[in-house]
Amino acid sequence: MKKKIFTIALFTVCSLSNAQTIEKQAVKDYLETVKGVHYDLKVNYTHFEVSTITVQDSITFLKENFENYKASKLASLTKSIASLNDGIKKQEGKTGFDAVVAGSLKKRFTYDRDKLQKKYDEITLIEFKLYEPYKTQEPNKVLCKKADVHFTAIKPGETKASAYMGDFILNSVGDKCLKGKNIKKIEMNF
Repeated sequence: MKKKIFTIALFTVCSLSNAQTIEKQAVKDYLETVKGVHYDLKVNYTHFEVSTITVQDSITFLKENFENYKASKLASLTKSIASLNDGIKKQEGKTGFDAVVAGSLKKRFTYDRDKLQKKYDEITLIEFKLYEPYKTQEPNKVLCKKADVHFTAIKPGETKASAYMGDFILNSVGDKCLKGKNIKKIEMNF
C-alpha cells in the first residue's frame, strides 16, 4: 500500500514538474526566436507562475470590457450634450444682429444635441451578447495559459545578464507560446 502511494505521489510530482518544464521551454523558444531566426539567449528564470484562462474567465473579461467601453461612450456623450445645452442657453435672450446669429447657432446646437441624444439612447439599449462559440463551451474549459515570468538573459555577444519581466500567453497544453506582452527590462539589485 505504501509503495502504491509513493508511486502515485512520485508520478504526480514528476508530471507537475514536467508540465512546468514544457511551459518554460515554450517561453524560452519564444524569446529566442526572432523573425524565424533562433538565438541562444541563455535564459534563466527567477520567477515563473502559470495560471489558466478558462471560457468563464474570457466571458468575464469580454463583459467587463464591453461595460467599460459602453460607460465611457455614454460619459463622453453626456458631456457633449451638456456642452451643447450650455451653448443653447448662452444664445437665448440676444437682440438685434446678435439675435440672427444666435438663432442660427441655436438651431445648429439643437440639431447636434438631438443627434447625440439619439446616439446616447441607442447605446443605452445595447446589451452584452455572448459570442456564438462560447455558448456551446463548458465554462471550465481551458482556453490558454498565462505565464507571469521574471527572467535574466544574456544576449549573444554580451557577457552581462539583463533582467526582464513579462506575461506570456501559451496554448491550452502549454507547449507553445503564442504571445509575449508587457515585456520590460528591469533593474537588477544584486
